[in-house]
Amino acid sequence: MREQDYLDVAEHLHEVHPILDQFSRVHGFNRVNPGALGRYPRIRIARGDQPRIWFDLWLGEDEHGNRFDKFRRDLPYDLSCGATVDLEERPGQWIRMGKAVHCFKGRPFDEVPSTLLAEMERELPMLESWDTDYLMKYGQRIELRGSPR
Repeated sequence: MREQDYLDVAEHLHEVHPILDQFSRVHGFNRVNPGALGRYPRIRIARGDQPRIWFDLWLGEDEHGNRFDKFRRDLPYDLSCGATVDLEERPGQWIRMGKAVHCFKGRPFDEVPSTLLAEMERELPMLESWDTDYLMKYGQRIELRGSPR
């Protein structure tokens, strides 16, 4: 896809920005730089450092695993949330422990603006309960190259 195609297919996301901005103001989240997330339509908000909690909204794929290049209001969106903590296991050797869950998967975009805030409010208490000990016990381990900072 051309760069303009990615911009065109993501243009509709302005409809959910006020919802994410409201949630972020109330709960202390910030938007993650969209350039760090790739070009496919996606918005991530995050809070904190250790652990870092987040919500991620992105355009799904078709039944064959292909990305969409034209927007339609019935296209599937996914919302996930999770938490990560970065730990230095030994000098210079870092790991990331993380856990994520789907809030919804394959929801038509037409339904996203009316349900997004309630989904995030419902999942936030769970995320806030995931401290370092919980992530060490139940999270997925990823070895990092170098310092995560």
